[in-house]
Amino acid sequence: MSRHQFAEDWVPFRDPLLSTYPELTDGDLAEADGSTAALARTIARKQGVGPDDAQRDLHAFLDGPMPADAYADPSHDDAAVAESGAYIPEGEDALADDARFGDDGKAENPVGRKT
Repeated sequence: MSRHQFAEDWVPFRDPLLSTYPELTDGDLAEADGSTAALARTIARKQGVGPDDAQRDLHAFLDGPMPADAYADPSHDDAAVAESGAYIPEGEDALADDARFGDDGKAENPVGRKT
């Protein structure tokens, strides 16, 4: 995940942020509107820590992996499809046979029959 993604569209990060920072409200997030500086000031005020510490913690959260629920948001579908190639093992063709699924040796049912 990146701060740039957060600044462009913070809404998918709502639930992970509220889980990480339970003292925040929807209003706090809406007021910050993607600004990490504004959000860090709110976190600092609500947690009673210094703004620099809050900013550092927020940036560490945003620099980490994108939370699954934010990644699964439909707005990230194009990126997910583009990155899916990283999950295909070296030397494997995405369109190769499906022998590893175990049904290659089984004869197909004749048309119209269930078994």
